[in-house]
Amino acid sequence: MVLITSILRKPRSNKIYTHEEYLRFEEKAHNKNEFYKGLIIPMAGAKATHNEISANVVSTLKNAVRPLKNIYRVYTSDQKIRIDSEDTTVYPDALVICEKPEFWNSREDVIINPLVIVEVLSKSTQNYDRGEKFMLYQRLPSLKEYVVIEQHTPLVESWYQIEENTWQKTTAHGTEGKLSLRSLGVTLRLDEVYEHIAF
Repeated sequence: MVLITSILRKPRSNKIYTHEEYLRFEEKAHNKNEFYKGLIIPMAGAKATHNEISANVVSTLKNAVRPLKNIYRVYTSDQKIRIDSEDTTVYPDALVICEKPEFWNSREDVIINPLVIVEVLSKSTQNYDRGEKFMLYQRLPSLKEYVVIEQHTPLVESWYQIEENTWQKTTAHGTEGKLSLRSLGVTLRLDEVYEHIAF
């Protein structure tokens, strides 16, 4: 069983919602919320540096996969991911799928087949992103690579699934660094990820 940091990331209330109720709630919400086993958990608001890095990585990924033989689709942080086995729905900062997206119950705002997931770390979310959220993501049969990006220093880490339940970590640092994304067969350049970011 995966333990969630909802203990630390307080839910909006102790009321238990169905997933469908959460989706209706989210359609009207002014701020993003994640869903974990009936609880609606508010997300911390992202600031300018986080948002710029997120935009940079989406742009960098789109440029990197464009020449490839397979069709890869890159999505932004508005795309929810559903993890059915954990009754959980979360927002990544970016994700990549191969060929056609698979949607939960035909809802185009909820994807179930990410190949690569990217999270931009912040002080308030880094433990969750590196820990429980990654554990949740590992329940996705389609996921092959998980990438986390530091905000305040040029450091990017990747966990690549080399076999079931076995993930291999690779690290790149410095704005001259490069990180091989093995699931895609492309290289992520840190100078592009951190374009216009001052350290």
